[in-house]
Amino acid sequence: MRHTKPTHRTARRSDTVLAFTLIELLVVIAIIAILAGMLLPALSKAKMKATATLTLNNLKQLATAWHLYLSESDDRLVQVHLYYNPSGGGNWGPGNVKNPEAWVIGDMRNDPFYEMRPTLHANDAPKLDPAVMNYTTNTYGITRPLFNRYMAGNFKAYKCPADKFKNDSTVATAGASLGQDRLRSYSANNFMAGRDNFTTGAKVFYRLAEIDQPANRYVFLDENERSMNDGFFLTHMTTQTSQNDVPASHHDGSYPLNFSDGHTEMVKVQDGRTRTWNGIGTGPFASAGLNLDWVYLTNKASFR
Repeated sequence: MRHTKPTHRTARRSDTVLAFTLIELLVVIAIIAILAGMLLPALSKAKMKATATLTLNNLKQLATAWHLYLSESDDRLVQVHLYYNPSGGGNWGPGNVKNPEAWVIGDMRNDPFYEMRPTLHANDAPKLDPAVMNYTTNTYGITRPLFNRYMAGNFKAYKCPADKFKNDSTVATAGASLGQDRLRSYSANNFMAGRDNFTTGAKVFYRLAEIDQPANRYVFLDENERSMNDGFFLTHMTTQTSQNDVPASHHDGSYPLNFSDGHTEMVKVQDGRTRTWNGIGTGPFASAGLNLDWVYLTNKASFR
């Protein structure tokens, strides 16, 4: 057999190492950057949509529990206020008696004023809080009231997945809850078995049959983390600049709202002051100029 000795050219070609040139690498990197720029916004929107779906489901669960409670309470709405209602003692007057069976108890700012002590009715003595309860992080404020039985003990559905706020140094009453995750993001319409705190003459509903427009009167909503405190959302029906509670806007500028007929929907924030408010300075309703978000809330809360 005849063997052919490889030429110098053949040997040199076999030793050549294949590699990208600098220009080729830059082209590949540019393509990856372009693809990332196209995909990341889509992924972000998908995540936002998933979060919105979760919070809508949370409110639907609360709505189902609200209706189940009605079915076993002679059509009476679960009370939402700190105090029993109606009260003959006047607005925040001496007749106020704290209600340990509101839909939730406690405060997300950890304010001891909202704990169940010391002014309970004698019949509620066993429900007296023995000490500071730190309801911001204590699930007892959710699981103790009768309402939670209709949630099958679930306390996680009271928290919006988009709410990442932790009590910080701006919350004067934070105490032991400083830097801790809150347990609740949702509040209830104060006119649903609550009180007309500002004595505007608006209707307070105590039974389902009293609600004039069930598809137009809300029960639960996602509240802005900077105004979130107790379990009820106060709507001033006549004076915008006295409106302190603010709806959330962390769902791409929207917040979920559940109505007394059972349906739940996302509501788009209409005023930039509401959307960008960060808790610093006056609230979005205190400044001059009509705020359409306040108008919307007054139309959905009750009537005069």
